[in-house]
Amino acid sequence: MGTGQMLLTVGAIILLGTIILSTNRSLNDNDEILLKTNFGLEEVSLATSVMEEAQDKAFDQQTIAGAVTSLSQLTPPGSLGQENGDSSDLDDFDDYNGLNNNGLTQIDTMKVDTLIMAIYYVRTRVCYVDIGDLNGSSPTPTWSKRLDVSVWNKYDPGDTVKMSTIFSYWYFR
Repeated sequence: MGTGQMLLTVGAIILLGTIILSTNRSLNDNDEILLKTNFGLEEVSLATSVMEEAQDKAFDQQTIAGAVTSLSQLTPPGSLGQENGDSSDLDDFDDYNGLNNNGLTQIDTMKVDTLIMAIYYVRTRVCYVDIGDLNGSSPTPTWSKRLDVSVWNKYDPGDTVKMSTIFSYWYFR
């Protein structure tokens, strides 16, 4: 084999090695993107499930038995949350404020093991809102409440899904 053939063979091996390394790097990047996308889809699904479940409940503890016609009859903002601290008795929308499962260090965080991808953490907050400022919270009861849900996983805690929903109470005379 001549010198020219040797240089051509070495060049071909270097080119082949570069192509293989580039392909492997690209495949690894795609796998990471797919994994993060799956995490994101599960986080959105969990947040949506919590919001849909909350909207199936009564607006307030006081509206379970009958109609409420005055804002003073509604639960005060400082008392929003589970009435007896038992997360198995979720009967109204504001019971989802600080929803948790017992045994966690943070009372306002719920740990969910989906057995599919990862362990997720869910934080919920319910507050009264004024129709003129849906992003803020009202210090007094109003006819609308907002549920904020944050979901993240322990493998990528910096990537948090945050979703909100507004639930309003209507009564007819």
